[in-house]
Amino acid sequence: MGKVRHRKHTRAARVAATDAPLAHAQPASGEPTAPAQHREGKKGARRDHDMQTLLDQLRAPEGRDRVFAASTLSSLILSLPPLQLRLLLSRNLIGLLIERLAAVPHALPAAPTSPPPADDLSTAIESLGALRNLAVSSPPHIVSEMHNKRLLLPLTTIHLPLLSHFLVAQLAPPAPPVQPPLPASAEARRAADDANEASDTLRRSYWDWCENTLVLLWCLAESNTKILASLNAHADLIVRFCVALLDEDRLGIERFEGVNEGEDAGMRNGAEKGAKKKDQRKDKAKRGRVPLFVAVAAAQTLHAVLSSNPPAHSHLLSSASSHSFSPALASLLSILLSPSAPPAPPARSPTDPGAAHHLQDWAQLRVLAFGALLELAKGRSKRRDVEAVRDALRSDEAQEVLLALVRGAKLNEDAGEGAKVAQEIDPTALPTPHAAPTTPEGKLSALERGAQTLQLALEVLSEWLASGLPSSASFDAVSSGDGDEENEEEEEEEWGGISMQVEDDIDMGVSDGEGEGEDAAMGGDVISEADGVLRRKRGDTPERAMGDDEMLDDLAAAAGGDDDEDEEVAGADKDAAGLALLSSLPLQLLQLSRPTPLSFLPSSSFASSALDGPSSASTKIPTSASEQTQHPAALVPLAEALTTIHVRAIEALNNLYVTLSRAGSAARRDAKELQSVFEGAMLGMLEALEGAQAQSAPAPAPAAVAPASGKKGKGKQPAGDAGEDEVDEVQERRRESVMAGAGVVWGCVRLGLDQDKGSSLKRFVQVVGPDTTPFLIQRVYASPFAAAQTPAGEAIRVRTLGALGWLGRRKDVPADENAQIGRFLLSLLPTSRAAVLSTDGSSSSVASTPDILLQTIDSFIDLYADEEREYDAPVFRQGGMLPVLEASVAGVRATIKKVDRNKFPELRSRADGALENLVAFVQYRKDVEKQLAARRR
Repeated sequence: MGKVRHRKHTRAARVAATDAPLAHAQPASGEPTAPAQHREGKKGARRDHDMQTLLDQLRAPEGRDRVFAASTLSSLILSLPPLQLRLLLSRNLIGLLIERLAAVPHALPAAPTSPPPADDLSTAIESLGALRNLAVSSPPHIVSEMHNKRLLLPLTTIHLPLLSHFLVAQLAPPAPPVQPPLPASAEARRAADDANEASDTLRRSYWDWCENTLVLLWCLAESNTKILASLNAHADLIVRFCVALLDEDRLGIERFEGVNEGEDAGMRNGAEKGAKKKDQRKDKAKRGRVPLFVAVAAAQTLHAVLSSNPPAHSHLLSSASSHSFSPALASLLSILLSPSAPPAPPARSPTDPGAAHHLQDWAQLRVLAFGALLELAKGRSKRRDVEAVRDALRSDEAQEVLLALVRGAKLNEDAGEGAKVAQEIDPTALPTPHAAPTTPEGKLSALERGAQTLQLALEVLSEWLASGLPSSASFDAVSSGDGDEENEEEEEEEWGGISMQVEDDIDMGVSDGEGEGEDAAMGGDVISEADGVLRRKRGDTPERAMGDDEMLDDLAAAAGGDDDEDEEVAGADKDAAGLALLSSLPLQLLQLSRPTPLSFLPSSSFASSALDGPSSASTKIPTSASEQTQHPAALVPLAEALTTIHVRAIEALNNLYVTLSRAGSAARRDAKELQSVFEGAMLGMLEALEGAQAQSAPAPAPAAVAPASGKKGKGKQPAGDAGEDEVDEVQERRRESVMAGAGVVWGCVRLGLDQDKGSSLKRFVQVVGPDTTPFLIQRVYASPFAAAQTPAGEAIRVRTLGALGWLGRRKDVPADENAQIGRFLLSLLPTSRAAVLSTDGSSSSVASTPDILLQTIDSFIDLYADEEREYDAPVFRQGGMLPVLEASVAGVRATIKKVDRNKFPELRSRADGALENLVAFVQYRKDVEKQLAARRR
């Protein structure tokens, strides 16, 4: 069975670049502001001229003009229609903004003695904000273009060093103003005023400067592995700065001391600890604190840099010769295990949302700390500090950080509240990045942040469940054990299947921009782990995320490994108490996977914003029930977050059941729970398949409706004309649901088989309806999602075949159902007579990849391995399956020979083993036939 690991698909960052405009970032007298231009709806040559004027002002000799241009562009990126935004990008907007970043005077590597000039620093901060807004709200290729234009150069050589240098001063009390020497000349007074203005600008804008820089680094780290390789050259600087912002003293939380107890050579005695804590309390009273929104950005960046990137892990650990615990790990553990959040900062104004966001920021920060520590704990390191991290992650306090968010989620209530407050928002008003908490915009923003926090928690939870760390000894025991269609015209071609179509060369040394646009479009490279668990590519969609290691994990669970696993976990029942924390988790995840009225809605279900032009909703011809109601455009972020939550919940449930199924008898589940999850997963797949079919059905186009332009893009579009990318995004979420749902069904049927005392048969503790097998064969396996020649389609097929193999051999299975499964499996083997046996109306085809073929062989052999089963005689023997199976051996052998032993040694080894099992099984069944014939004579 395959576990699901993935990259985040939505960045839960604040989109706005700054908390408030800089005081001097105002247009010159008589010039209209950018929002005024937008409201007036100017088009054509005048608008193009205004855009070009803004770009020219970025290079103006007057500093205030540069600040105004950068600030205006940062705001325009959030409100411009896609066509005009593409026009700006075509005029080298990214290059001009990066040029402004490099124009900040600095005295590095020597430490600067004074802040940069106010205008230069303000221009750089606003330019960072514009780039950051582009990165979090645009397609991935925009981030690759930033990297190709060498965004990393000013970030790592100017901004990160300056930020690190001025951090201590920012947390210290403000310095007194600079006074000119007396008698003061006009030039000296001017220099003093400039120095004071620079210091004031730095102090007022420092945290926004930090956040903009960190979010850009985060987006770069998440994009693809080639860009991550470029970041690895600066990983020490990035990690040190992130950890400096996450220091527990600077956040105002208590230090976690548990890791320094025991035999730690660096352990302090009680008197020293008390004295130091007293000094620390005095220092804290004098120092400022890092705002939580900046700490969240630092944790997001740190998590992205550490994820599937072992070269960066060493920067968080102490040296091998050191006996002390890493201060960086202690800071992350302090955040994770701190019992309460630091005090909220005082509100700066009645509309300040800082206090309202404080608890959400703290929740996100703790989840990200869990995720960063989990990346270190998943490895094979035996270091004491890593072992201490593993122990901390297994504690109830750490697990509650994730489980409490899952337990407290109320998605239907959030969807209803969101729909209610969205009706109160003026659709003609410009977006406000920081609305007051009591306004409809502020309430909707709070719901969005809560949904994003839950989504992040589910993603980390899914990784945690896949890692083998969640339990105590019972999980430890089991966790350690853990294409294109065949070308008939070219018989000699190497056959690696869909899951083999991944780049073999993972270039971790590329620092230039060459070839990265293509890499971002393809989603980067597959990163495999030793346990055979798939990990999604950076910045990729799930349909390309499956690798050959996914199927290694799938097949290992079903291909004759059950006895070995049972032996491996013998005696683990005494550790079943370690599973108590997970007792209610399956039903909670199942509940989160149930769609709300705002879930899985295409863009055509939302009314166009008045800023994008007139809505075409009146000419809309709905293609499904979900599209008959137009929702306010303000609900789009919440709807997308809810949809992603459903998918992440079912993925986490898939990973949980994979881990539970490997835990043997210690993880046997309650029959009612299994039944509920089994039926819920089947219902979820049915709804996803029906929704996909309804959404893909072509709608009649009346003459009054203008034809679609045919252009692709993720920009805003009129309500009546959903773009292909918007449709594909929703369909992709449905595909993910079907893929994870098939894994949940497989896990349920494995956990649902229990051994009868005194019998070699296994009873099935679940109720299986007569339509279950036809649904899996005719609806799931034959669905367009499964039929797609992609790794995701391959995963759906393999998981469905695995579930069918278990369903078909349960006790008291009807002979007709067993025959339907057996014939279906036999029809997938490469023989010309296979189609003759497919009499159940299913649209099957010969297995198109090695993993599908191997799973077919394993399921079929397990299905008819016992000739004494009640269905064996009427189905296998009287049904004439043996001659067809024997005839398929030659086709299977020829197919396996196409798997290149040099490129895919592990896959070829498993394929050779499956072929040996098939040959031995055919011979065994022939011997059985001879014995039965001899008895009859």
